Amino acid sequence: MSDDAAQIEALIRGIFESFTAHKPEDIAARTHADYTVWDVFVPDLIIGREAQQAYREADQRQSKARGPLTLDIETPYITVWGDFAVARYYLNFRYEPPHPTEGRVRITTVLLREDGRWKTVHHHEGIVPTGVPAYSDGAD
Repeated sequence: MSDDAAQIEALIRGIFESFTAHKPEDIAARTHADYTVWDVFVPDLIIGREAQQAYREADQRQSKARGPLTLDIETPYITVWGDFAVARYYLNFRYEPPHPTEGRVRITTVLLREDGRWKTVHHHEGIVPTGVPAYSDGAD
């Protein structure tokens, strides 16, 4: 693994550690000023610092209300092109009672190196599909 890839993987793991430790300010420190996010639980694209702060506050409230959280981040597939990088990986999550839920998420994180430090510029989450939905081809 290259030094850049190791730094990027550490950044990604650090973001999720900050989430589970309820430290949204640590997440914000790892994001670029132009950061955007498609969150697995939120339908709208989050754009701009004000929207990010509101999103993080709401995300922390829902996480704390659910119950203890366990995360398993699989080893990211990272590609680096100079000061630009993309990481693709799976995350398995499980919230315990009182409001349990669990799932497997596929994630793409886009990063930019600025002043020698990697920062996320876009983060995209989506629940992993469990198969092709049923359909009718009209032949029935």
